[in-house]
Formats: sequence, structure tokens, C-alpha cells
Amino acid sequence: MKNPIQQKERSVAFLSVIGLSCIVIFCSIAGCIANSTSQSGSSPVPITSSDVIIPVDSPSSLSSTSNMQKGGVPASGLAYEGLVIKDLNGKFDPSLAESWNISSDAKTWTFHLVKNATWNDGVPFTCEDVKFTNDYMKSYNLTMGFVLGDVQTITCIDNYTAVFTLKTSYSGFLDQISHTPGISISPKHFWENITDPQHYQDTQFIGTGPFKFAGAEPGYFHYTVNDLYYGAKPKISGIILKVITNKDSQVLALKNGEIDVVSGITPAIAQSLAGENNIGLYTINDTGAYELAFNMDQYPANISAFRHAMSHAIDRKTVSSLFGTGQPTETTFLIQNLAGDYVNPAEVGMYDYNLTKAVEILAGANFTRSADGVLTGQDGKPVTVTIPLGGHGSSVDQQKIVTVIKNDWAKLGITVSTVSYDDQTQYRNAVNDNPVFFDGFPVMLHDDADAMMDFAHTPLQEMNYYNYNDSEYNSLVAEIQNTPDQTKIRQLAYRMQELLARDIPSVPVCTTDTIVAYRTDRFTGWDIGPGYHTILDPKVLTNLTPVKPS
Repeated sequence: MKNPIQQKERSVAFLSVIGLSCIVIFCSIAGCIANSTSQSGSSPVPITSSDVIIPVDSPSSLSSTSNMQKGGVPASGLAYEGLVIKDLNGKFDPSLAESWNISSDAKTWTFHLVKNATWNDGVPFTCEDVKFTNDYMKSYNLTMGFVLGDVQTITCIDNYTAVFTLKTSYSGFLDQISHTPGISISPKHFWENITDPQHYQDTQFIGTGPFKFAGAEPGYFHYTVNDLYYGAKPKISGIILKVITNKDSQVLALKNGEIDVVSGITPAIAQSLAGENNIGLYTINDTGAYELAFNMDQYPANISAFRHAMSHAIDRKTVSSLFGTGQPTETTFLIQNLAGDYVNPAEVGMYDYNLTKAVEILAGANFTRSADGVLTGQDGKPVTVTIPLGGHGSSVDQQKIVTVIKNDWAKLGITVSTVSYDDQTQYRNAVNDNPVFFDGFPVMLHDDADAMMDFAHTPLQEMNYYNYNDSEYNSLVAEIQNTPDQTKIRQLAYRMQELLARDIPSVPVCTTDTIVAYRTDRFTGWDIGPGYHTILDPKVLTNLTPVKPS
């Protein structure tokens, strides 16, 4: 079973690195950014009228050694693919595996592979590539190997049948290999000749995906359509990734027609663009989220009544209004718009904003208020809370939450202070030493029952983010792991949410949205609905159609 702290740390770190540029992790190695901060002007890369030009805002975020080191899915889905894809409804769609079977104990997974896929250099794709990816990553201790940490062996029954035997039963295995970060398959015929993959700088990017590497110049990276792709061919001719290092310059380039799209603009910028000719806008809902989390080993968060009181002292609507996008989260953990019927409706709205209720709960637990309004705890001392900042999520967004929390908790007599950390090790140590912390997370980590295993404490998983340890909850996690029956998993997840509502190791605060602006005179098909969290998702790019055919 995956270690939830390692899994969440690696997944969030991976996603924060890829951000908008999630598909282009190879750029610096190919020389495409080479200390460039190109803003505008003529391109050294040949561009056709049906090439999509997309800005990349951080050259340093593109740094990597190879797909083997940072290549998840769909993060590298332009050139590379995984076995399955998780769609916007939480279902799993075929990719390099056209179908699959699972044993009754969720320990053996059999994948039936597509028979007409080739690598973009013409070599056929087979089961040997799947087995090789697992064996090679582990033998060289490569970064992405942690995704396959639950795999004991992969056996090739024939060229198109791969049998995964897991170390323990794990019903959420598809979720693990399909996203955040997931795993892409690498070509055996190429990588078996690389003896130092830790330092190898790939310049060929041999994959099975719909696009292939075409060339790079300082500030630019160029993909063209993979003519050997076994699936539906993209209608665009290619993709140009152009380094533009700040959002204002990206917006100006969009207005000037130098690029085709900008993601992650503010509501104010969106409003200013609303009247511009040939510019359209759309919103990708629920792309990020924030929670207020408790370290249940630290006073006063080790007191159930304190956590219950604080769950009613978080004004989610005000926080959301400060962000300008997004919605308050009314569930115990899962994101309602994404997790669908995994969400227990009986537990929605449990943490209503009600300071009067918070005061009553604290008073009932022997927290007292002095004449000047200072709250005294069970230890006889004024209640003070220091919140460490510097983890996942925007520091600006964290400060917005702090502003609201300080105001409301002061009304309860609690003094709130913050300490910011640039070093992640120091930040994690501070989280371990304090009762309350914030966490920003990608919503894909909170979209199904598998995500709720983050609260478990088992022999194979001896700790979690919150130091939460409930025997019934732990047993429910074990049950979920051992069954592929989705109806039973949903029932178990409902009970797990009841326990989270009772014990409150974490209080979800809100989700955030991403606003996208694009040129309407260049391509149609950008907005394909909820669940696609980046403009560089291969499903988005293969959905585009040039307004004026080349």
C-alpha cells in the first residue's frame, strides 16, 4: 500500500512543478529554454497557421532529465501514454490498454494491450515495453518508480497481455497509475541501451502519443503530429511552446495575436478581456483546493471539541470571495463536483459557519473566556495557535485564508500567528510541532474513495498527514483495498466520511477555478467541459480545430 505522506508530497510536488507546462518537462534538456526569457518577436521555429502557440511561464519549471524521471500521465501525454486514462466522470478509459480484468482479491490485474500501436520511430509497442518500464525504473531507482511501488512483478503472457501482480491487494491501482502523477510507458528498445538514466538527457522523446518532438530553439519547443499514431489524428498541425515569463506579457501577446491561449488569469484580467475582439473566455472549475488540517498529536488539536468548534469557525464564503473564483467546500473531504456519488450526502454541510455554536462547544469542553475575551484552554493558559505557511498552494492564497481565520478566531478569544518557511523540510517539521496547518492540493487527490486512504494508519502505513488513528477507519481502508466491488467501496466510503465528520482531522475550505482566455479567430474546441485541468491536456489539444484550415 502506498505511503500517503510520500504519495501526497510527491504527487503535489510533481503537479506544482508541471503546472501549466505539465506536458513539456523535457524542454530544458533539448535546449528549448537555454536561459531564455523570450517575450515576443519572430520565432526561430517554423510555424504554420494550424500550429497552436502556447506560453510557458517558468523556464525553471521545465527542467528535467527525461520522461523516466518526471513523466507521468496525462502530464506527458503529448508524446507518451499510460495504460489507462481517468476521465472527468471518475471512470477509466482505455489508452495503451484497451481493456483489463481484476482478480477477486484486487491483487492481480490483467491488461489487454492495443495491438496496432507503434513508437513514433516505427518500432511496434508490446507488453515487453510495459514490463521493461517497471523493471528498469526500479533497478535504477528512478523518480517515477514510486508510482509502481505496489507492483511485485509484471508477466507478459504474450505480446499484448500484461499481468501485474501486486504486493498486497489494492482496488485503487487504476487510480494510482492513471494520474497525479500516474505512469507513462517507455520504449524498451531505446532505454535498454541507456546505462546511466539518472543523468541521461533525452533528446529524442520516443513515445506512442499523438504528438512527437520536432525541434527546439532558445525560448521555443516544437511538437508535430505523430503520423504513426494509432488513434484519432489531431486536426492541428503541431504545438509551439513559447517561454513568456509573466502573465501580463502573456496577455499582451494574446491580444497581439502572438499566442493562442493564456491560462490562470485573474478575474480582473478576464473582465478587461471580455470586450476584446477575437478573444474568448472560459472557466475550468475546481482545479485546486484548500483545507484547514489538524495535527491531532498537538494540543489543543488533540481535543475533539476544539476541532469541532473550529470546524464552525471557518467562513468559507468569505474566503472564496477573496479568491475571486471557486466555491466553498461543504463536504468532509471529497470534492463534490468531482467525486459524485462517492460523497455521502448525509455529511454535506456538516461544518456550517456558526461562531455561536463554536463558543458553545468550547465552553462545554472547559475552555473559558476571561473578562477581556481571552480564551483559556484546558491547560489553564491562553489559547494561541501558530500556523506554519509554506507548504502546498500559493502563499498569497494562504495569506487570504489567514486573514479570515485570524478575524474569526479572535472573536473566540484565540490569538493566531503565522510563520513562513521557504525550506520544505523546515516547514514539515513545523507542521509536526504545531496543531493547525493549511494544505493546498490538486483536486485529483480528492475525487474518489481511494483518496480517503490518506487518513489511514495501518501496519504498512504507520503515519498520515494528520496523525489520525481510528481502528474502525483503518479496517475500512483495508476492506476497500481488498475489493473491486464499486458498490461495496461506495458503502465503505460513506462510513469513512461519517467517521471523518465525527473526528474532524481536516476541514475542507474551498476549491479554486482556473480562467482561460483564447483567440477565437484561430482555433475552436478549447472548452471541453469539467475535469480537464490544463490547456495542455492531450484531450483538449486533440479536440482543437483550426478556424482557417492551413
